Amino acid sequence: MYLTPAFVKRAQFEAAVAKVARRLGPDIISVTPTLDNDWQGEPAVFFLVILSDAASKRDRLLNVTQRVSDAIVRQVQPLEKWGVLPYFNYTNESEQSKINQHARA
Repeated sequence: MYLTPAFVKRAQFEAAVAKVARRLGPDIISVTPTLDNDWQGEPAVFFLVILSDAASKRDRLLNVTQRVSDAIVRQVQPLEKWGVLPYFNYTNESEQSKINQHARA
């Protein structure tokens, strides 16, 4: 079984993601990568990106999400450098807060 660099060097991969996330500005609350296999069994990284409520407004959402995914793909290079296919899931502060409240109940 072949392990990709992202799985072998998980801490370095997560540090590379965190470095890019810090540069994305106040629109981005957090970027959490989860390494796993996708539905076809390919090594993948699933990014949970929590946006500020302001950044998730309809008139800004497309621009912000494209900026985030472009920055991560260009600077971290999940597929080329780390051997994992990138997938992005976006939510905002309010939605995540509701999810967290339900998880605690």
